Amino acid sequence: MSKITKIQWCHSTVNPIMGCGGCELFRSPGEILTALDKAIGWANGTSRREFNALIKRSFKAIQVPENGHTSALTTTNLWHHRELFSDVVLRASGKATAQSASRIISESVACYAARLHCNKARSIVNPSRGINSGYAPAFERVTRFPGRIAAMATAADLLGSDPQGKPWLNGLCRLIFVSDMGDAFSRSVDFDFLETDVISAIRSEAGKRHFWLWLTKRPKRMAQFAKRLGNFPRNICAMTTITGPDSLSRVDELREVNASVRGLSIEPLRQRLPPERLDLSGISWVILGGESGRKDHVHQFDLEWVVEIRDVCRAHGTAFFLKQLGRRPVDNGRELILKDTHGGDWSEWPNDLRVREIPHEIRSYRQKSVSNAAAA
Repeated sequence: MSKITKIQWCHSTVNPIMGCGGCELFRSPGEILTALDKAIGWANGTSRREFNALIKRSFKAIQVPENGHTSALTTTNLWHHRELFSDVVLRASGKATAQSASRIISESVACYAARLHCNKARSIVNPSRGINSGYAPAFERVTRFPGRIAAMATAADLLGSDPQGKPWLNGLCRLIFVSDMGDAFSRSVDFDFLETDVISAIRSEAGKRHFWLWLTKRPKRMAQFAKRLGNFPRNICAMTTITGPDSLSRVDELREVNASVRGLSIEPLRQRLPPERLDLSGISWVILGGESGRKDHVHQFDLEWVVEIRDVCRAHGTAFFLKQLGRRPVDNGRELILKDTHGGDWSEWPNDLRVREIPHEIRSYRQKSVSNAAAA
């Protein structure tokens, strides 16, 4: 839980559930191993056997395994053993192939929440490392943290202020990003917890002062949960993530969520989205961003993609918010070198791309009651 965040489109973040069931930014072990065999030129199953041997050796060396330590072939364990695996490939196939294998693993764990868990949760390569108490034992271990939403609900009311130097949020109530470090809809078994721990706090008098921006890569399950409630409270923006054309089906699923406002987080955008395929009917907000990370392991972000999506938003009357250009922005075929390695400093952008809009449904929330109070 963080009352202050550098994320440009909100004031605060909170995670009632940490960890995730996987997505295109946190690939399954099977997907990673298949890609490795193909890239290295090994027979199917060779990477699996090599990784299994490395993982079993590390786990066997642990005297007392802790919660989160496992000998299973998990994506987390693949990540922690990537350098040892690269050494195996280096000896067998040379430097170029070893670098290719390393890149495949890196690109398969592109989610920043997953990488933070890899650095702060359990590792069988470094078993003595203490786990950060605020994290799940491993990113695959979807873990509930009761009381976080209720605690955030008591945070100070920001309505009418600009305490964080984000002028595009000036005058708004506190905008709280829910689930930046996991996906609360990874499992339907968590619905009871989400209703009693999350929704009750958002519906409370304290919670009503804020607007909650709830993000998932599983909008179909979010829609099922909203239906169970009857509808989401008015102060929830239902959101889903799009990273390329292959995930566009989530937009249709998001439209099924019974919410007063819906938004897309198109970040990191790793491929061009054909404008004709981006249907924004029923979508009030689009947040766009390029990929950050090691320069040789991230995708390029063409500014022409930004212009196309911005223009689609304008045609639909959808608020457009450009968060960052990422590590490898490209303009007219030329890669730009920016001082901000995330590309989040809009003073370095072309003037016509400095657009950070907030949907009317969020901007107008509580404004009427404030006006009435002032008149009284």
